[in-house]
Amino acid sequence: MKMEISKEVKNIIKTCTPPANKMTTKEVADVLGVDVKTIQRAVESLDMNVERSGSSHTMLFSEAEVTAIKLEIENHSKVNALTPKTNLEKQLIIQQAMQIQAEMIAELQNKVSKLEPAANFAYQLCSSKDTIEIGECAKVLNKNIGRNRLFEFLRQNNVLQGNNIPYQKYIDAGYFRVIESKYTMPNGETKISLKTVVFQKGVAYINKLLSKAVENA
Repeated sequence: MKMEISKEVKNIIKTCTPPANKMTTKEVADVLGVDVKTIQRAVESLDMNVERSGSSHTMLFSEAEVTAIKLEIENHSKVNALTPKTNLEKQLIIQQAMQIQAEMIAELQNKVSKLEPAANFAYQLCSSKDTIEIGECAKVLNKNIGRNRLFEFLRQNNVLQGNNIPYQKYIDAGYFRVIESKYTMPNGETKISLKTVVFQKGVAYINKLLSKAVENA
């Protein structure tokens, strides 16, 4: 695929201050290792308005014009890089490299921004205790869902029973733990309360359930 370098170089030629010393057609042909007709064809292809000198109307070329001709010939040549790079050509290569680098940085920043939520979740999960309560779990997940709604969601997905106690298979899987605590009523009667807490493994499982629910919504 031919690169659109010629147009860029021609724009530089228009704004470039012509140097005092210029090269003739024959000199350019000798430097590039091609014949004069090849130079003339490149000039015609680029639609150059070059300076002419003497009664023979010999064409004179600046460094910018020689660079444009060199690139034009290389674009139509089987062999790339006919001669060592001119100063102007080196500048163009540097500009292109800087542009590519800027695009790569932008792409990496985009990837980082996409990975950041997952990284934050992993950090919060790993820095939590062995078990956390459902309310804390809702905060860690940061899915715009509170404690009560999370309880409801887990009941609807048959993870928790009607009394908010996990089904046994989820306890056996290491997702939840049920903590028993005794308390005494004013009349002296002793009762037992059950509280569901979540292991780190369970937080990851709930996160997966919530993400899947969003995808299927």
